[in-house]
Amino acid sequence: MHKHYIINGLVEFHPAASTLRNLNNPDQVVVLNSPAGRCLLLLIERVGSIVTQQECMDIVWQRRGMLVSPNTYYQNISILRKGLKKVGFETDPIVTIPRIGLTLASDTQITIKETQPQAEEEGCAAPDVCEEAVAPTISARRFWLPGALVVLLVLAGMSVISHSLLHDSYFVDGYRFAMKMGECQLYFSRDIETQRDRDKALSYATPFKDQCANYPWIYVSGYILLPRASVIRCDRPMTEPNRCMSDYFIEDR
Repeated sequence: MHKHYIINGLVEFHPAASTLRNLNNPDQVVVLNSPAGRCLLLLIERVGSIVTQQECMDIVWQRRGMLVSPNTYYQNISILRKGLKKVGFETDPIVTIPRIGLTLASDTQITIKETQPQAEEEGCAAPDVCEEAVAPTISARRFWLPGALVVLLVLAGMSVISHSLLHDSYFVDGYRFAMKMGECQLYFSRDIETQRDRDKALSYATPFKDQCANYPWIYVSGYILLPRASVIRCDRPMTEPNRCMSDYFIEDR
């Protein structure tokens, strides 16, 4: 038997396929990537309590042999939030507890259902492999971390990412071309809309202008209501096999 969950009587979540379906509009389906789906499952299993960032990274990635940066964690939570909104949630059910972690909103109602697996699911000898086939992951199989943190603004976490980390349609769809900066092409996340936010995003990218010859594709994202941002610099666009550098910023407020 496979468990699936009904969230607030509105959305049906199937962890095995990492899918969200609007019960009032069955044709409205969102397929999450695997890490985002596992993040949601963890929050559901811990409903009523707080899941720390480190717990989430340990359970969703490290127990599967993947070492990732906080940037990957935030990118997947962003994907999850966008998926929930797209499938019909008017209010984000995921609540951020500053400097601690995440939890589901106190009024979130979870109903557990069980279904008989279909024949093709029964024939899957490796559930993790099947899950990955349904929804590609943006987390890396290989991840290199530096020996020290580089302080830029207040704190910047820097890491080198293999192309498998971000070579994913979910990631590309979340950005749009913003402008050219010397030899660099800047892409801002779609959450960056106002001129003030664009100016701030540009200020994060500007320190890397001298490195445009080697990393000409720059992707800048911020986090709504959080003093955080990431700058991902790549030697080729995300639509091609590439190698990227990721810098994660935390402002002092």
